[in-house]
Amino acid sequence: MNIFLRMKNWIPVIFLLIILVGCKEEKTSGIYEKGRLEYKITYLNADQGNFDPSLLPRKMVLEFNNEFSTNTIDGFMGMFRLGNLTYFNKRKSVTFLKVIDKNYVFKGGRNELMCCFDEFEDIKITEDTSQRIIAGLRSEHAIIELPSSGDAFDIYYSYDIALETPNVTNPYLDIDGVLTDFVLFMGPYKMRFEANRFNPDKEPKGDLRIPKTAVQLTRDEMVYALERLMK
Repeated sequence: MNIFLRMKNWIPVIFLLIILVGCKEEKTSGIYEKGRLEYKITYLNADQGNFDPSLLPRKMVLEFNNEFSTNTIDGFMGMFRLGNLTYFNKRKSVTFLKVIDKNYVFKGGRNELMCCFDEFEDIKITEDTSQRIIAGLRSEHAIIELPSSGDAFDIYYSYDIALETPNVTNPYLDIDGVLTDFVLFMGPYKMRFEANRFNPDKEPKGDLRIPKTAVQLTRDEMVYALERLMK
C-alpha cells in the first residue's frame, strides 16, 4: 500500500517534467526570425562546363527576415553576379544577373519560380528522422529523387528559422524548412550548397542594388544569357 501512495505522490512531479521537456522542445523550433547564412558551393560535375573549376562561384549568401530574403552568388573573378529577391507573402521573386558590364533583371509572377535554376517537375521527397547540426542549426534529412533524370541525392533543412514558405520560389517548394544542405542545377552544372556560417543578428538588405540601366528580360531570355556564359 505504501508503494502505491509513494507513486501517487510522484505523479505531479512526473507530469511537471513532461511539460518542461515539451516546452524545451518547442523552443528549439523557429527561434530565429532574421539572419545571414553563408553557403559553400561545390560542383558535382565540374568537368561538364568549359571553365576552369577554380573560376566557378564558390559561395552563396542568403539574408532573410519574415518578409523577404535575398541570395547572391558571385564568380568569374567579379564578372558574374546572380541575385534573387523573394517576397514570401506576395510569393514573388526578382532575379538580377550581371555578366561583365551587362545587367539584366527578371520579374517573376505570383507562384513562379526564381530564375535561373532548373525546375524539379517530378521531384520525389522521402523524409526520415536523421539529423545533423549544420552551421549551428539543427537540420532534418530527406532523400530527393528525380525519376526523369535518374538523379538522387541527400538534402538537409532546418526548422530553427521561423519562416513561412521559405522555398516558395525555388524547386523545393514542398519543404517547409530553410535549406541548409541541398542541390540545384544551373546550366550544365549540378551544384551543392552547404551552409557553413550563420549570423542570426544580421539585418537583410531590402534590395539587390539593381542598376536603373538593367534590361528587363523574360525567363527564357535570362536563361539564354546565363547559358551563354556558362557553356
